[in-house]
Amino acid sequence: MDRLSAMKTFVRVAELGTLSAAARELGLTQPAVSQQIAALERHLGISLFHRSTRQLVVTEGGETYYRRALEILHAVDEAEEGASAYSTALRGSLRIHAPVGFGQMYLARFVINFQQQHPDLRSELVLDDRIADLITDNVDVAIRFGAMKSSDLIARKLGSFDRVLVASPDYITTHGSPVTPDDLVKHGFVRFIWSPPGEMVPLIGPDGSVDAAIRSVFLANNAFVLNDALCAGLGIGAAQLPLVQPLINGGKLVRILPDYGYAPMDIHAVYASGRFLPRKIKLFVEYLLAEMRSIPGLHMVNSRT
Repeated sequence: MDRLSAMKTFVRVAELGTLSAAARELGLTQPAVSQQIAALERHLGISLFHRSTRQLVVTEGGETYYRRALEILHAVDEAEEGASAYSTALRGSLRIHAPVGFGQMYLARFVINFQQQHPDLRSELVLDDRIADLITDNVDVAIRFGAMKSSDLIARKLGSFDRVLVASPDYITTHGSPVTPDDLVKHGFVRFIWSPPGEMVPLIGPDGSVDAAIRSVFLANNAFVLNDALCAGLGIGAAQLPLVQPLINGGKLVRILPDYGYAPMDIHAVYASGRFLPRKIKLFVEYLLAEMRSIPGLHMVNSRT
């Protein structure tokens, strides 16, 4: 039995909860994964899992072994990382998770360019507006918006962006432009389907915060669909400035109530905590910090954190 390989397999089964999920990720058959776990249990003389028809639950002994195995695997990674420092080539895989709109409009280009600079690396870009579980989804780096909740993850702030109110010139010609936030309820509102429930939007203006009533007429879970709806004149909407600045520059959208907007939103690179930061992650985040300065409407951090 290859104990290191079996240890890696056990860790992923413990984290994912099923043999089939671990097999898919590791590129093995389910029987092969089952055989590795069985061989490891025979070697250790304990049961690592409580087995049911739906899920595997780690036993008390399995939990102790999981923690120590994770330490050993991290140590192996650290040793390999130390040796690879003598080579300029990045190897292995780098799995990146990001929101769809930002990812498709900007990040995809950055990841492609990074891959071109490191041809021995295998880059995986997953675009999804849900919050990924870095461990379960095997994500190396996640790009996340908004305030970061306290967790065992490491979040490095990359910058922040403004969120502004916009509409198409045709909409303004037909329906007029609101003069104050109270006027928004007289207009149709286009918004993201995952926005906080309720027909109110929190704005910040010259005199501080104000909650403005709205009347939603179109909702979607994709930023590009929302931009199309705004350009089509369905109503007024709040948008991330980096995603609509090109449309504003091209005259397809105009700012509404320019003295008001949502609170700026932070953007972070998030990765799992550990005793060391893999070189591929470190170099990718540094690359993002340099390349993202070209994004319109994005305020980058000025110092290393």
